[in-house]
Amino acid sequence: MSQLPLEGVKVVDFAQVFAGPACTRILADLGADVIRFEAPGRMDVTRNLIITDNDGIDHHWLRSSYFVIRNANKRGMLVDLSKPEALEAVRKLASEADVVTESFTPRVMANFGLNYEKIIETNPNVIMCSLSGYGQTGPMRDNSAYGMGLEPGSGLSSITGYKGGPPMRSGLSFTDPYSGFIGAGAILTALQYRRRTGKGQYIDLSEQEAAIPIVGAAILEHEMTGRVPERIGNRSAWAAPQGAYKCAGDDRWAVISVTNDAEFGRMAEAMGHAEWKDDLRFATVLARHENHDALDALITEWTSARDHYDVMHTLQKAGVKAAAVLDGKEILFDPHFKARGQFDVLEQPKLGKRPIPRHVAAKFGRFEAKATKHAPTLGEHNDEVLKEIGYTDEAIAAMKESGAIGTEPTLAVPANLVSMALKLPYDRYIEHGILQAIEPDYREQLGIAD
Repeated sequence: MSQLPLEGVKVVDFAQVFAGPACTRILADLGADVIRFEAPGRMDVTRNLIITDNDGIDHHWLRSSYFVIRNANKRGMLVDLSKPEALEAVRKLASEADVVTESFTPRVMANFGLNYEKIIETNPNVIMCSLSGYGQTGPMRDNSAYGMGLEPGSGLSSITGYKGGPPMRSGLSFTDPYSGFIGAGAILTALQYRRRTGKGQYIDLSEQEAAIPIVGAAILEHEMTGRVPERIGNRSAWAAPQGAYKCAGDDRWAVISVTNDAEFGRMAEAMGHAEWKDDLRFATVLARHENHDALDALITEWTSARDHYDVMHTLQKAGVKAAAVLDGKEILFDPHFKARGQFDVLEQPKLGKRPIPRHVAAKFGRFEAKATKHAPTLGEHNDEVLKEIGYTDEAIAAMKESGAIGTEPTLAVPANLVSMALKLPYDRYIEHGILQAIEPDYREQLGIAD
């Protein structure tokens, strides 16, 4: 394997929470040196999300799986930008960076003199990407945003939900990872452009606008017909049958999607009901749409007696699009994901060894984009990074003394409140086997030696 494609690219990263860190995790996995900034009074809020197998009493801000997953392969600094010496050091780093990323409302970076207009005064060829909720211009520019608000704000929730029911959010705040991947693609494109022209770029990425193409078909339908598309649950305007079907066991499901008559015939035969092919109710896609409820009942009768993996393999072997719906533990041990190397195992301070999902799923012949370094603890690389830009031991010691840099937060949610706030989701993770997946019975399967 040759070197990673972004080796030698330095990224100064001010992004927080999910979208921005997902973006820079991709860049880090591709070899970029990502230096991630937090503040003593404002560390990344996801450090307080303790979805782990501990009670979070000791340094709970170092135990968040949420933070660990999205920040592997990065270096970390904890700086107080209200201190002139800290701000000077950060500006120096930005003046030497290839890429600067941030995810605040527009006023924040401008207040510190770290906005694009200021950075290009000393670094004219820099690429800067602002992943804000609503963009740098427009009447909503100063509104802060999270994925749970951006889903309805982008129109996604208008088509997400069951027929006749209310709008529903996805389970993951889908706009967050989506915007992160869009941001990474934009930065990679800008790097290629700079390689050809020598010119940098400013990327104003509105996470609300980035998600709008997902509802493009619904927007087009309204523009062309005047109809407001209705929510249809797991069904499809083009495929029939399509849905999530109950399988044997507790909360086990498989998804099936049939797009043409030939495929329906293969599905019917695989399910042992070749007579369905001759049933006029199911003879065409339109007929199957009209009789979807009746067809779903027949399919469920077959799937409910079978394991969800068996449903998937039986139908895929017959040339039918089908997949088992996996819980957390099944994802970790799924043979396909395992063969693809979807998880890397890293030793994370205060947590021990943990499976870390890859953010670059594509496979390349010349390199492997994987997690090789744990997510940074608070201020873990302060000294290292400052020395690289010319700071002496004496200067670094003075910055520590003044509180310009550090390794402990000055403001953190008390651990007992975090534990209380997360009790229900914690119990649910245990119930569905996500936490047990890293317990002793499974450590060998994950490649984690005791």
